[in-house]
Amino acid sequence: MIEKLFIKNYLIIKEAEINFSGGLNILTGETGAGKSIILDALGMILGERADYSLIRKDSDKMIIEGYFDFKDNKKVISFLKDLEIENENGYIIIRRDLLKKGISRNFINDVPVNISDLKDLGNIIIDIHSQNEHQSLLNKETHIEILDQYINNETLKNKYDESFSALKQSIKQYEELVSRKDELAERKEFLEFQLKEINDINPLENEDDELETELNKMENSEEISTSLNTTLNFLYESDANVINEISSAVKELKKLLKYDESLEENIKLLEESLVNVKEVSNFLISYNENINFDAERIEHIRERLGSLNFLKKKYRLSVNEIIEKAKEIGKELNIAENFDYETEQAEKNIKEKRAETYKLAKEISDVRKKKSKELEKNITAILKEVGLESAEFKVNFDVYKYQEENLLSENKILLTSTGFDDIEFFIKTNKGSDFAPLKKSASGGEISRVMLAIKSVLSDSDEIEILVFDEIDAGISGKTADKVGKVLKKLSKSHQIISITHLPQIASQSDSHYFVSKKDFNKETVAEIKQLSGEEKILEIAKLLSGDKVTDSGIASAKELIASVI
Repeated sequence: MIEKLFIKNYLIIKEAEINFSGGLNILTGETGAGKSIILDALGMILGERADYSLIRKDSDKMIIEGYFDFKDNKKVISFLKDLEIENENGYIIIRRDLLKKGISRNFINDVPVNISDLKDLGNIIIDIHSQNEHQSLLNKETHIEILDQYINNETLKNKYDESFSALKQSIKQYEELVSRKDELAERKEFLEFQLKEINDINPLENEDDELETELNKMENSEEISTSLNTTLNFLYESDANVINEISSAVKELKKLLKYDESLEENIKLLEESLVNVKEVSNFLISYNENINFDAERIEHIRERLGSLNFLKKKYRLSVNEIIEKAKEIGKELNIAENFDYETEQAEKNIKEKRAETYKLAKEISDVRKKKSKELEKNITAILKEVGLESAEFKVNFDVYKYQEENLLSENKILLTSTGFDDIEFFIKTNKGSDFAPLKKSASGGEISRVMLAIKSVLSDSDEIEILVFDEIDAGISGKTADKVGKVLKKLSKSHQIISITHLPQIASQSDSHYFVSKKDFNKETVAEIKQLSGEEKILEIAKLLSGDKVTDSGIASAKELIASVI
């Protein structure tokens, strides 16, 4: 849950600290006082786009901090571990600083993070529902996402994603192949010439480097041999060579062992050195024997290097890269010479992958149809709880129709990134009426209640702990508002809820109530956020009932509303 939100220099909020509680947190206040700013600030620290124009005019920096406790949330703890961020059993502080010069600094537990990290964390811990999201529910493209979120079958979905991606890749390769048909036919003769030119010289891997080394040795064989003979003379051949001298030293020291055994370690070191010198001497003797000046071999190497350098210069590639180029040319020629076979194989590959993808799409569709009945039942039940007693909710299934010449079509059905289901939410709000698309039959007040019903149902299938509602009460009043408040209250038993409202029936359900107001100080307008006490809450609800002029009957009604909360 979020325990505290600190805001500084955000529009009319100069400095504010809100200490939230578990359960249902309600924000009320006059229009323009800054209620939505609070939710916007919460969204800001969870990765929403930075708007530097929101920084107070008399300040250079805006600061927003959120204090969260997720000690029992394994996803959060795992997320922090992946970012190598230390935390005390899931307790985190998220801070975002916006500087007027256009710089955003983001931190989790004082560790700098990217904005994408904040977004990823936000997706785990909080769900914010605004008026805009209510309207997005009218877009049927979101409906399949909602159903899949309810089903929550990531394993099957991931299998489909991989299969669909492989299918698209195979189609891309096929289309690229077909598009190159004329080009390959035109290039065939040129490719044959290039391949013959390279194969006639037939470069070997690292051949030029090896030949350069050999040529360098042969051209300087006299100097090399002289140095080797001098070295061998020191080590092995002269009367006072190193081997003899070390051997003599070892013999002399061994005579002293009867007086001091501590010399034994040093004798061993000398004996090891003697072995090493002998090995080096043997290697140099063999090496020296193979040093020779072969004029014919030198000429052959020079000619061979000339051929290799010709290829390197012409193709502007190294020898190893030229070898790889020859392989690629060979592949292109093979395609050009066997184009019909290659396209046939590519088409066969598409057919196999499409059949596999279609099979997975069918599995997903079957699961969706089965679980949609459960979703319909649960959402319909909550719609009745929020005052739509005659409403029924339905998930309508269709398929994306076959498109001619489309390689993503199987059995006259088009495969998409989500499968082949064309899903749209339908509703009927009156008995005897027909089901119709949500966007055509639901009013503004009904849409907000459908959204609340959906979120209530989804809340049981996800691990998001914090739900935020910005004016979920749009378009409703009276008895209906009371029912919506009760649903929010019920939802707050399993989630922390933060909600902005103008309705006393909803506000009366709060576990914690915050009043947002604005006042003029020194020719500037400043917002204030205050957590209301019991008496203050009664007074605020009375104002919501009867306006600024609070009457005794208004206070009595407010008390009655609060007392009715279960």
